[in-house]
Amino acid sequence: MAKKADRLPSPMMVANDLLWGGWSTFIVAAAVELDVFSSIASGARTAGEIASKANADEFAMRRILDSLAALKYLSRKGDRYSLSPQSAAFLVRESELYMEGIDQFAKSQMMGWFQLAEAVKSGRPLVPPGDDAGRAAFFSILVRCIFPLGFVAAKAAVAAISPARRARIKRILDVGGGAAPWSIPFAQTIRGARVTVLDLPPVTRITREYAAKFGVGDRYGYLEGDLRQVDFGGGYDLITLGHIIHGEGRDAGRRLVERSAEALADRGLLLIAEFIPNNDRTGPAGALMFGINMLLHTPDGDVFTMKEYREWLKAAGFKTIRTIATQAAPSPLILAEK
Repeated sequence: MAKKADRLPSPMMVANDLLWGGWSTFIVAAAVELDVFSSIASGARTAGEIASKANADEFAMRRILDSLAALKYLSRKGDRYSLSPQSAAFLVRESELYMEGIDQFAKSQMMGWFQLAEAVKSGRPLVPPGDDAGRAAFFSILVRCIFPLGFVAAKAAVAAISPARRARIKRILDVGGGAAPWSIPFAQTIRGARVTVLDLPPVTRITREYAAKFGVGDRYGYLEGDLRQVDFGGGYDLITLGHIIHGEGRDAGRRLVERSAEALADRGLLLIAEFIPNNDRTGPAGALMFGINMLLHTPDGDVFTMKEYREWLKAAGFKTIRTIATQAAPSPLILAEK
């Protein structure tokens, strides 16, 4: 007969979330800071060799490496370590898709979460919005480390559009383009397309760097300034809003959709990438937690449901709306035609 204690609910979910839920973030961040992944890529294989390159203690390094193997960032055979495909692609400095600055950005974001209870009480972020210089400095770090996320997802979007439909895309506007992950795959595939990137001047310097790196810089032009104030112009065949609306909030986000519609040519396309909760806001957990991240770090930012996006798009005059499912994005991409 089972003992009464055996019928108690397991405490493991609570323990995982509250006792050690954030540990993996700091383990991976420390490994990036110590150049563990780049060291392995350059030929270091044992804990001793990797520790030597990092000027670190071998025994402590072995514990980090074993944890990374358990987290699937590394593989281990005997005393030798190798990279997972994800680590090789995104955490090695020499990789084309290196998430530059991801370690420091991850740790800085975690610090803000320590004040979540206070933010919930006030309903506002505890850190006041920065000035233009502060925003530019923040985004100059962010756009480098999130570049691969958008780039891989945008490749899926390109593939989901038929060659005949792609051939009609000649002018592209990349709003809040950052390092241009959402437009570079289109420019690479559609050789005649020209891209205009709208972003803050310090950020467009990074756009120029990445556009040149991926061989499309000669077809890029720039609108520099605040996306809420700069005139988009018109006649575009494609506009991308790659993770822009969540930072704008409900009213400004809806207006951004309207302005995009106004700037598109007839039958032009709008591509939206976002964290999208289900219509009842009961999941997915990642999308809902991202909304909390917006509460912590922005005055008005939030996440919005597919139903809300469809309502905004239809009100703005878009005739067809479809989604593109891809494992490279946290939620389906939205592709709307004017």
